[in-house]
Amino acid sequence: MTLIHQFMPDCDLREVDGVATTASPERTWAAVRAMDLNDVPFIRWLFALRLLPERVLARLRGTSVRRPPRMRIEDIVAPGNGFLLLAEEPGRELVIGAIGRFWRPRIDFVGVTPGDFTSFSNPGFGKLTWNLRVDPRDGGGARLGVELRVTATDAASWKRFRRYWWLIGRFSRAIRRSELHRLRRQLERAG
Repeated sequence: MTLIHQFMPDCDLREVDGVATTASPERTWAAVRAMDLNDVPFIRWLFALRLLPERVLARLRGTSVRRPPRMRIEDIVAPGNGFLLLAEEPGRELVIGAIGRFWRPRIDFVGVTPGDFTSFSNPGFGKLTWNLRVDPRDGGGARLGVELRVTATDAASWKRFRRYWWLIGRFSRAIRRSELHRLRRQLERAG
């Protein structure tokens, strides 16, 4: 059983993507832990697009929205960013989760502990988890995978999330696939 299943055994949306690499599981895991999503112009552009409504509102209010200079795992789960490192089995899998109203221009995140994540059920919210997982391959090398699971705490919230996902889902998947392929190329270039 994967760690992600412990935090969201049932979901309304599940997407799984992966790549195989000739690199060892240890080298693959090191690359996962070192990856920075800001290194990919396409991903930087998509995140800037996602923040556009928030930036417009901030400009109208005379404030600003700062984009982080890096987007490593540690940056994504830093306090105040809305995402939470739910669990990690070093060298094998890490699970990140968030609870919020993802469909709003400025996401209302709910701060919970990993222990409270699974049982959170207040109406009006979506819940998502995603993992990065490295598995050894028969004959050598590794398989690097990412899985996304999403649900909502009530039917009305799921309906809102589905409309949001219709707009943003293909970009979310493009980010995940792009980063998986970039990591594979990086690992295989390094030999």
